[in-house]
Amino acid sequence: MTASAHALRRFLLAFVALASAAAAAEPATPEAAVSALWRALSHGPGEGADKAALEALFDPSAQVYGVAEKDGRLVLVRRSAAEFIARQAQPSPRPFLEREVHRETRRYGAFAEVFATVESRTADPDGAADFTGINSVHLYQQEGRWRIVGLYYHLERAGQPIPAQWRGAAAAADS
Repeated sequence: MTASAHALRRFLLAFVALASAAAAAEPATPEAAVSALWRALSHGPGEGADKAALEALFDPSAQVYGVAEKDGRLVLVRRSAAEFIARQAQPSPRPFLEREVHRETRRYGAFAEVFATVESRTADPDGAADFTGINSVHLYQQEGRWRIVGLYYHLERAGQPIPAQWRGAAAAADS
């Protein structure tokens, strides 16, 4: 084989590998997209969330909402997907692990809502959760791919425990 034929062969193999990786990364179900979200947010010490994976999961116009406490009151905080991703991608000295323990999915056509209880850990991945929260993830399907258009999270607070029915066994792995 000539040098140019070898180069062409390497190029084609690389192209096929990239195309396969891209296809595998595109969530085929709302549940797969949400599982990919937890994986992308989780990271080891000295790292940040997987920025490229988050950018692939969120629609550029998506909004992220959360509740923060300010002066003893709960305040709704809104960020664009880009702002949320930039904050999550910042390296942190501590590891961060998101683990889903309950999930309910509602779907109508190209719209889906995934309501999930998630435990977050910043130390021992098998230890007690540092905090637990409810996440409502809204997704739409376009060209066979599910993307996040909205995310709302609310952390459990003293005096406001997450109901027992939403603390179920960990969600089954996506097939």
